[in-house]
Order: sequence, then structure tokens, then C-alpha cells
Amino acid sequence: MPSLAYGPSLQALFLMQNRLLATSLLLALNTSAPAAGLQIEPVQAGPADASLQSYNLQELRELRVFARSVAGFKKSAIYWQRRVDGQWQAPQALPFSDPRWRDSDPHLSSDGKTLTFLSDRPIEGEKALGQLDIHESRWTDGQWSAPQRLAEAVQSPAYELGPERYGERLYFASYRKGGPGELAIYQSDRAAGGEHAAPLALPAPINVGPSNSDFTLSPDGRYALWWSDRSETKARQDGDLFLAERVGTGFGPAIRLPAPINSPAFEFTPSVSSDGQWLVFASTRPGDHAAGLSQFYRVSWPALLAELGPQAEAHSQAQLEQRIGDLWRAFNSRAGGAPDAELLRPLLHPQAQIWGQRLRNSSLDVRMWSRSEFLAALKEPTPEAVFECEVHRELRRYGAHAQVYSVVETRHRTTNGPAAFTGVNSSQWQLGPQGWQLLSLHYALELPGQPSPPRTRRSGDCIG
Repeated sequence: MPSLAYGPSLQALFLMQNRLLATSLLLALNTSAPAAGLQIEPVQAGPADASLQSYNLQELRELRVFARSVAGFKKSAIYWQRRVDGQWQAPQALPFSDPRWRDSDPHLSSDGKTLTFLSDRPIEGEKALGQLDIHESRWTDGQWSAPQRLAEAVQSPAYELGPERYGERLYFASYRKGGPGELAIYQSDRAAGGEHAAPLALPAPINVGPSNSDFTLSPDGRYALWWSDRSETKARQDGDLFLAERVGTGFGPAIRLPAPINSPAFEFTPSVSSDGQWLVFASTRPGDHAAGLSQFYRVSWPALLAELGPQAEAHSQAQLEQRIGDLWRAFNSRAGGAPDAELLRPLLHPQAQIWGQRLRNSSLDVRMWSRSEFLAALKEPTPEAVFECEVHRELRRYGAHAQVYSVVETRHRTTNGPAAFTGVNSSQWQLGPQGWQLLSLHYALELPGQPSPPRTRRSGDCIG
């Protein structure tokens, strides 16, 4: 690749990490002992009433929404609150509330302007539907609009539960027939015409066991939380809260949250506050209310992730290492062949930039390629075979961002032959909707007179 490489080959790019976590990807964690350092505390949303239960609390900046009902989720109603000068004001019923109808399971869109919820209010006439269907109201001109029932594509004759909107995607649970369980979680995307497609049940590890519901995403979209009554024994159990890391379009293994979050009682309606500080949930554990009724609790979200440790990122870590391997494999080619641009293409972010440095005429020559320019250059055949061997790797990761420093030897005969030259590489990776993608790469050929870069592997002993 003479047009791209500073040397006979494109000398190796990049990156990645000292293999963190050869640990658990088999995570369905079942903890009975309380996790050290996790403290839960009750949350009061408005005046206490021991005869009512509360659930579905969502905190979105200076707004709150939640639902209350009597036992059996009957006579349910939705309330909302504003925070003024750091204090939550008294909850208010929504203007379209009507004691004849049940409204429940509220969720605000990220901009706070769309309220998605359930209701049995009639389509026409005065008779309740006899089922809970998905409705939406919009914040317009300083008030909530009259509810609109969503299209038939997402409804069913059975009960729908826990709807949440994220852009054009709607998640909800349903007792409809034909699902992977009695109660299963579905998603439905809204097309350009504004109509939702037929719902699709989420795969395992989300839908496992008889019942799964109240699916929600953390503010950064990296984690899914929901309740499930799955059990490692044959005996059915009360619902517990689970977490799964979301990577691209898939999910990592289900992790049962530790005590004291989960308890012998029923935990449900999880939600992470928009500031990322709290996991809020409802529980029927004993408290200052009638037996069997739920109230709100919260636990520090950062403390929970710290308690879960590496397993909370194990799935994305595995994909990251896989994509690093794919990166190096993409640059290998036989004599007269070309690198595998199709393998490399999905690894590159649409706005990726590649920088290269070499010594030329006693000065450093630095060049830059856009993603499209880089992929086009890779179509050129290489006069000699190319074998890239990463012999050193250092990784820093913060959530969805990874930074990698690596040393790569390039060979032209075999993977174990002498290195033609060595490259020092640094790169930035981002975890997004397409999984891990390369944002930028800076590669530089080894300079004469400079000390050799570090190696944690013997020459020819390649990482990955």
C-alpha cells in the first residue's frame, strides 16, 4: 500500500488493552448475602398513605412522574412533580386524570415532552377497555395534551405493561399470546411515516423464564434493567431486578442485582435518575405501609456498578478485544493481495480519522486520511505479504471510551519471521449503537536513534 503506508505496509495501527477480565461472561449472578457498601434508603414522593402503593418513579432533571394505586394495582393514577430550589413540590394529578379510568406506568422521553403510559380509558363511549393499552400525551404550550392511544400494531387484547420511549423505539411488556413467556418484553420501532412496526420480543438474556417486564435503559444507554421471575431452581420466585450490558444491538449476560437491592419480596419498576446518581425501584418488602404494598427505594448507581466490578463491563470488554483482533487481521494480506477492507469497514466510526507519521528527508512527515480515503487506499495490492504482530498493548478505559497504546511489528514472510519494521500506535475507541468503533488512530514508524519501544511479548509472539 505505497499510497497509504510509510513503508512496505500500512504499518499497523493501534491498540488495546492488557487483557482485563478473563473473568465472567457467564454472569447470571445470584447473590443472597448483602453486598458490602450498598445502602438502600426509602424515597418519599409526596404525602405518605399506608393504604396506597407507589411504583414507576422516574426522575428526569427537575421533573418526576410516578403511579399510585390501591392493592392489586386497582384505581391507579399518575402523578407528576416539579423540583424548585432543590425541593420536590407536592405531586399533582395529570389534567386528563379521570377516576373512572386507570392510568399507570408513566415514562417521560429524554426531552421531557412525551409522556408514555398505560390506560384502560375507552376508545369511544363511557365503558373502560377492560385491558391496559399504551397511550401518549405531549407537553405543548405549557400543558399536557389529551392522551392519544397508540396504533393497533403495538396493542393486543391482553394487558401491556411498562412502556418506555427512546426516540423512535418503544419498549414494553405484554401478556399477549405467542410470546416467549407468559409476560415478555417487546420492542417496536416507528418508521418514517410515523407508524410503529409489529413488536418483536427481545431475545435472551432479557426474555428468560415465565415473566419479564419493566424494561428500562440507563441515561447513557449502556445498561438495561428489568424485573424477572426466572429461577435457577424449578420453583417460581418473586420478581428480582436484573441488569445486562447493552453492546450494539445485543445484550450481555443477565446479572441478578445483589442484596439489599433484591429481597425475598417483589422488586420491580427500576429506573436510573437522569443525573446517573440513583437507581430507584419499587419493592413490597416490609415498610411503613400495609403488607404487600410497594413503596420506593433507591441505591447509589455508581456504587452499584462499582460493586458489580468487571462483570458489569465484561460483555463489552470481550467485544472490544475481538474488534482489536479483527483490526489486525484486516491488515494482513498475501503478496499481490490487498487488506480486508470489508472486515475493517464496520470497525471504523463514520467520522474516523487516521494519522500517520514517518521520517522523511530528515524531518517528520505527518499525514491524515478520512474514513473513506483510508478504505479506498486499502484496495491497493501489496507487493509483499503482510503479517502484523502486536507485541505490546496498554489500555485505559472509562465507560464507553477506550484509549490504546500498542507496539506492532510488521513482517513480510511469515508471522514468525524477522520484523521488517516496528510501529508505535495510539487510538481512541467509542462504544455506541454499532458496538465499539475506532474514532482515531495515530501510527508512527520506529525512529532511528530512539530507544526501542516496550514489548511485553517476545518477537513473533503476537497478542491475540
